[in-house]
Amino acid sequence: MSFPPHGVIITAAGTSTRFNGSNNSSQKKEFLLLDDRSVLYHAALPFFSLPNLEFVVVTYSEGLREETEVALDNLLFASPIPVQLVLGGKTRQESVLKGLEALEHYAPNISYALIHDGARPWVSEKTIISTLAMATVFGGAAPILPIHDAVKRLDSEGKILNHEDRSGLVMIQTPQVFRFPEILQAHRKAISHDRLYVDDTEIYTDFGGLVGTTPGNPENRKITIADDFPQIKEQL
Repeated sequence: MSFPPHGVIITAAGTSTRFNGSNNSSQKKEFLLLDDRSVLYHAALPFFSLPNLEFVVVTYSEGLREETEVALDNLLFASPIPVQLVLGGKTRQESVLKGLEALEHYAPNISYALIHDGARPWVSEKTIISTLAMATVFGGAAPILPIHDAVKRLDSEGKILNHEDRSGLVMIQTPQVFRFPEILQAHRKAISHDRLYVDDTEIYTDFGGLVGTTPGNPENRKITIADDFPQIKEQL
């Protein structure tokens, strides 16, 4: 495929609350080591090999700019692709909006924005390329996985309330890819609404965009709790 000019946002401004759980730790999962490099480094690295990548934005938590720089290592200083660190907001939604606004400022001529979780270190170039290709058809795209287990809805006490039909339901991954500046415009509209969004495809479709899907990769999992990657538990 012909690669359109694009920019990338890697989100790393979360608090890792669920990851630390009861470990009495304040360690950010993106900074932990995976094969002698940080989780954040591995999450960002595959994007740098794509043609026509013009700019990379990495969001970070307040007070953790230096740690984020260390985690990115030579991607920050030795790469020919410019990288800008952007202070994130109180929510993922606010952080992504800040990242999109940074792309508008530093790379206004890009055609697509790719948004990826900094806690997904096993993303492959194949997944990135196929998702970008699908976005050129629909305007937006995301990798998905089928749900093989039975799905139940619980009440507030944890009892099963309903037995849901899983047909047509999927799990969604990142990177999620969108036409630019349409995704920026959608985020600006969403921020003024009385609703907290947790997924960028939701924002894009709520404000008129279409999102296609591509097959995801089970290895492209997100580190959410320590049990998601046992080797990381040793660093806590």
